[in-house]
Amino acid sequence: MKILSVSGKFLSQPVTGVQRYSAAIVQGWDQGLEEGWIDRQRYSIRLIVPRKILREPGYKQIEIVRSSTQGRYWEQVELSWRARGTLLFSPYAAAPLFKARHAVTIHDAAAAAAPQQYSFSFRAYCFVVFRTLGRVCNPVFTDSEFSKRELNRYFSVPLKKMTVIPPACDHLLPIPGDPSILERSGLEKGRYVLGVSSQSLIKNFEGLARAWNQVRTPGIKLAIAGKKHERLFRAGDSKSDDSVVKLGYVSDSELRSLYENAALFVYPSFYEGFGIPPVEAMSCGCPVVVARSSSLPEACGDAAVYCDPSDTVDIARCIARVLEDAAFAQELREKGRKQAALFTTRDTAQRVWHELEPYI
Repeated sequence: MKILSVSGKFLSQPVTGVQRYSAAIVQGWDQGLEEGWIDRQRYSIRLIVPRKILREPGYKQIEIVRSSTQGRYWEQVELSWRARGTLLFSPYAAAPLFKARHAVTIHDAAAAAAPQQYSFSFRAYCFVVFRTLGRVCNPVFTDSEFSKRELNRYFSVPLKKMTVIPPACDHLLPIPGDPSILERSGLEKGRYVLGVSSQSLIKNFEGLARAWNQVRTPGIKLAIAGKKHERLFRAGDSKSDDSVVKLGYVSDSELRSLYENAALFVYPSFYEGFGIPPVEAMSCGCPVVVARSSSLPEACGDAAVYCDPSDTVDIARCIARVLEDAAFAQELREKGRKQAALFTTRDTAQRVWHELEPYI
């Protein structure tokens, strides 16, 4: 019996893009063992988790190995020890530096490409970790051709070692929507533009806030899901006090309903290793406006309207174009669903598995 060990650190952290990526792959493998496209007679998968986790995974076929420690010691010492004698797959680069037989996913080079976003200590950490993992791990996965070039440019990860496999973006589809979020928030179907907020400046919500002041479509609100940005969307910054609805944290069920009922989704980010949220929105039938930057054209193909993230006038123009042309918005919905269908849990899990299988 051949064993693949997997880092389960993602279960101990709040859910962002890298945790979604990790969970989708492991969930896909659990289904693969059950369905038979992973041979249970030949392979066993065990997920090694820290002492404290935030979510119980509920896998049917994957063994959960619980550790006695957490934090950096768990990541660098205990994880390696518990994975001894096996191939370890780390779904992102919070991973042991000197584990023999180790595969890793490095999602982007933002720490070097957008240094203003990060502390010196974090940039130094990424420089050491990414360069080391890029040298000692095989294979090395990343999310896009853009990220592949960036990791080579900034961290000297060899191009020939990297395999591009985009993340799954269909994780909301099995979850029933919760439309009560609209009534509670004073939103009407088709009468709001949706953004997903982040503290990161590279997400460019300052640009969106300025662009929103220029949108002249009456009766449309801007709904911002995620951490509140009082500095960017405070009273007096926008056209009227009630034109911006700050939703705060929303559940996946609420997020699905927000996508399904929005007039469009706007994502003017300066830098993305892939860009899960716009494809996530497409999977729910929401038209998308995204920045013409980094990996976003790879992720969104011809199914989005592209804006210049540095030009608030252009962001506003793209928003207005979708709001004012119902036929065009419907065309985007249809194209978006087809584009999103390229990034499924099953496909991503199978592609990563087939790359790892020779090394197990």
